[in-house]
Amino acid sequence: MDVIKSVGKYLNTPVGTVCYNTDKVLTTVLDKENVEGFASIVLRLAAKSGTPMSQEQILLSYQWLEHIAMYGNQALANPTFAKNFLQGINKALAKNTYLTGQALTVADIAAYHALYPLIERLSVLEQELFMNVCRWSKHIQAQPRVCTNRPPLPLNTLTLSILAPAVH
Repeated sequence: MDVIKSVGKYLNTPVGTVCYNTDKVLTTVLDKENVEGFASIVLRLAAKSGTPMSQEQILLSYQWLEHIAMYGNQALANPTFAKNFLQGINKALAKNTYLTGQALTVADIAAYHALYPLIERLSVLEQELFMNVCRWSKHIQAQPRVCTNRPPLPLNTLTLSILAPAVH
């Protein structure tokens, strides 16, 4: 629920009352319409805010948001699973600046907020292992309005400072 609120704040779009319905599905009401599911809510907020996205970006965002919704909580609860989860994301980010390619999308903003606790726990050595995730995180948290609820992650490894220098 906090991720949805953070996305809404980033997009400057009201999220309504976010709760779990009787089937334990994340739900809210947007424009008098019931919207169910993490990915559907995030993408509806993006559309409502007027954020331009191509059809390909929408579809790739949906896939990433569903992936994070499906496995994010398990990764938070299980350190071994978290490493495998981050390894998959790290591999995907080896070829792309952002999750859906070379352009920032709402999927990146939502994923950043969902993955924040996992990345925050990484040691300096683990940051080196998940270099692409850390580089991506530095890019995301450098965006205006991203770090309004929490401080930016301290991602300061030697390799990372060469690949993603400080943003001015």
